[in-house]
Amino acid sequence: MSILLEFLNEHALGIDFGMLLLIWVVQIIVYPTFHMIEEANFISWHRSYCNAIGIFVLPIMSCQLLEVSSACFFSPGDLVWVKLLAVLGAWVVTFLISAPCHRKLQQGKDHKLIGRLVKTNWWRTILWTGAFILSVVIYY
Repeated sequence: MSILLEFLNEHALGIDFGMLLLIWVVQIIVYPTFHMIEEANFISWHRSYCNAIGIFVLPIMSCQLLEVSSACFFSPGDLVWVKLLAVLGAWVVTFLISAPCHRKLQQGKDHKLIGRLVKTNWWRTILWTGAFILSVVIYY
């Protein structure tokens, strides 16, 4: 296990950069595009999107959480703890706000719900951007 934690710690900046890119693509390109998908195709398209994006998002999120959690104990410092709070905050928004929105969208297209998803996703975007900035500061 320690080899895995060392590997994640050495690649924290890359992991955080991957999450940064992913969340900004989702925020600026993917979620706004939900409005443009035809209603007849929306349910199947959304289901495909959720399955596909999960292949990328879940491993990066898990690696990031494992890395920053272990860094709090192996490389202590105030910035590491702030980064952990940012990552945990993004997880909370993901599972308490974004995931329920996606579950509701599995039932059909809802422009108001898509708007809520885009708006509330700014919290995740800000938190993961903050985690990346902290990662850069910690690295240098």
